[in-house]
Amino acid sequence: MRSIRVLPLAGALLAVGCAAGAPRASTSTAAVVVPVHTDTAAFRADAQSVVRAFAAEVSRARGGPLADAPTVQVRDTPQLIFFTGSSNQITVPWWETTPPEMRAAFRAFAGGGDAEAEHLFRAFFNRFLIAHEAGHWFQARANRRERTLYENENVANRLAVAFWRTQPGGEALLAELERLAAHAAATLPDPTPAGEDAVAYFGANYQALGREPLKYGYYQFRFMRDALRDRAQLDFARMVAGDARGSNDKSRQDQTD
Repeated sequence: MRSIRVLPLAGALLAVGCAAGAPRASTSTAAVVVPVHTDTAAFRADAQSVVRAFAAEVSRARGGPLADAPTVQVRDTPQLIFFTGSSNQITVPWWETTPPEMRAAFRAFAGGGDAEAEHLFRAFFNRFLIAHEAGHWFQARANRRERTLYENENVANRLAVAFWRTQPGGEALLAELERLAAHAAATLPDPTPAGEDAVAYFGANYQALGREPLKYGYYQFRFMRDALRDRAQLDFARMVAGDARGSNDKSRQDQTD
């Protein structure tokens, strides 16, 4: 048995245990829970299971494997979470070692205190966005990168939403993510300079924005909010089996947030 904590999306903190393998998020009409692992080894194993499930859904939709699924490493970085094509790795952050300045950013995202910040962090960066990064793996390996970085990030979020719709308990998770993303999107100020095009500005300043979570978060939480609102229209199998909608963006860096 591997013990984990679970952080309710509504209600009091609960304690549960689960068998080895990916922890299951229980649901009810009153509360939804997100797994909160007690150590990095358990979290890494769970994150890897999400990546394997994503790759399996891609294989099912395309009638065969696309490429080796990425491996997961747990490490705190300024970019928080990203896929690196050259090493075929997804790097994910760990709340317990997140620096104070980053925790302050999550309090701003959540519009609350430490408990709300931790909840948002775990719901997105330890759950939903693992599939977002697997979406970047798919885009790279299937030659499906979009023409702009702005659209590439937008599509990765839509792939992640569509994937979670295929998973047990996915709808309850997505409903809570929509609530969180809508609040953050409404709270964060627009960093796009007056008179500039948001798509062009995002692409030209992609790396710099990635080092400033409040600015980068403005765009990402809007991408996620919109994808979550549109989730009934998103079919994972159709999205990954279709033809590429854009060519490789030659300006794109190997590291993809």
